[in-house]
Amino acid sequence: MGDNQYDIIVVGSGLGGLVSGALLAKEGFRVLILERGKKIGGLLHNFKREQSVFNTGMNYIGALEKQGFLWQYFEYLGIMDQLELKQLDLNSFEEISFQHDNQVYHFAQGKENFENQLSSKFHHHRNEILIYTRKIWDVSNKFPLLFLQNYDSIEKGQDYMNGGAAEFIQSATSNPKLAAVLGATNSLYGGVRNMSPLYVHSLVNRQFIESAWRFVNGSQQLADAFGRKIETAGGILLNRSEVVEINTQNLKNSYVTVGSGERFYAKNIISNIHPSKTLQMLVDARVKPVYRKRILNLPNTTSFFGLFIVFKPQSFPYLNRNYYHYTTDEVWYQPDAEKAWPNHFMFYTGCLSQEQVFAENGTVLTQMSYKEVEQWAGTQKAMRGDDYEAFKTAKSEALIEALNQKFPGIKNQIQSWYAATPLSFEHYTNTPEGTAYGILKDHQNPYKSIILPKTKIPNLFFTGQNLNMHGALGVTIGAVLTSAELVGLDYLVNKIRNSI
Repeated sequence: MGDNQYDIIVVGSGLGGLVSGALLAKEGFRVLILERGKKIGGLLHNFKREQSVFNTGMNYIGALEKQGFLWQYFEYLGIMDQLELKQLDLNSFEEISFQHDNQVYHFAQGKENFENQLSSKFHHHRNEILIYTRKIWDVSNKFPLLFLQNYDSIEKGQDYMNGGAAEFIQSATSNPKLAAVLGATNSLYGGVRNMSPLYVHSLVNRQFIESAWRFVNGSQQLADAFGRKIETAGGILLNRSEVVEINTQNLKNSYVTVGSGERFYAKNIISNIHPSKTLQMLVDARVKPVYRKRILNLPNTTSFFGLFIVFKPQSFPYLNRNYYHYTTDEVWYQPDAEKAWPNHFMFYTGCLSQEQVFAENGTVLTQMSYKEVEQWAGTQKAMRGDDYEAFKTAKSEALIEALNQKFPGIKNQIQSWYAATPLSFEHYTNTPEGTAYGILKDHQNPYKSIILPKTKIPNLFFTGQNLNMHGALGVTIGAVLTSAELVGLDYLVNKIRNSI
């Protein structure tokens, strides 16, 4: 096999690309992963401001307790012992609050603990809380490959995809405040009322209720751990190698071309980048115009405005939970309600050690429509002009004021801050309009927005958050399904479950 000839080329080194690459390299395939950025990892990678480490996208992770849903895959791939994790507060890994409500509401780890903590605030609605947890357990139990040990006995089917998240929550409780609390973390999946599926809500929330963790010193360690495993198995990772063309016209001689003009050949190609971006660079006459049009026209989840704060030394405490704060009881994203911006935010402090007392930094995230920055679309980073900088400053100051209402005096403890808009996320993630979670799922037409790992091109496959599910757990399971297209699903599942 020549220097530029591989069994598998993976385009993009986000979590889906890394898991796919690690699984297939472990199977003996010669794998090449090509990454356009300075370092591997996509939204896993960290960046520094004033020597303070911030996460790009993976702010916390769930289901990594021993024998947990995600643990089983990471353990099989041999990276669990390479991760330094800190478990969030068992009785309140999420704190939910509302501007005109003196109460705060807690999401706890463990199903029974979760039910008890919420029931302590909603004494007369315990049965409704039990109905809620029972339903999200029932729905998530049917998600493909969640339970590897019970793989043979789980009823296979697609009925887990039925129903909407907001609609179910509304039907489950007669208490509007409880409904708001149960839906309050929907920004974890770009939730939209009357669209977001119940199965997405169920899997996202359940994995954190099972267990919730922070990466000590950032999530880059996860990408680096996968990178080491891939290289140990003979795979190659090349950064600063942006793919500009994928050519599958000749199945026996498929290749990708990078920006330098160099070509890399492979028997199979896996794309970890957004399907619309993939199709824009794909050369293959067998891809019908109607298919291209359908993918290009699929709506995407919204993006974020991010504020990355450096605190004055020893001025603000480390908080071992995440905070979701709303100005009203309407917790579902409304893109046309920008006049009230920000109507919510998620806030957490960065984790530097197991016994941390003070926070060195904090991150504030709130959803933002791309329409807000569309006038600067197509401009280059750091060259967008004074109007753009003024826009960022005004939005940052508004967000700091909202944060200060939740945490009185916090703005006086801020040493400096740095802002990211949907344009920033678009630039760094190479996703359309900086979409946070890829293609928007719609429970009223679920199959329209589902991207299968196997395409109509026999040697082209998809992986990543645009498949059935996003997030660390969903993307990892999606990568298993992608890899299984090459090695067989039963074979791969049995190999994973028999090794743990």
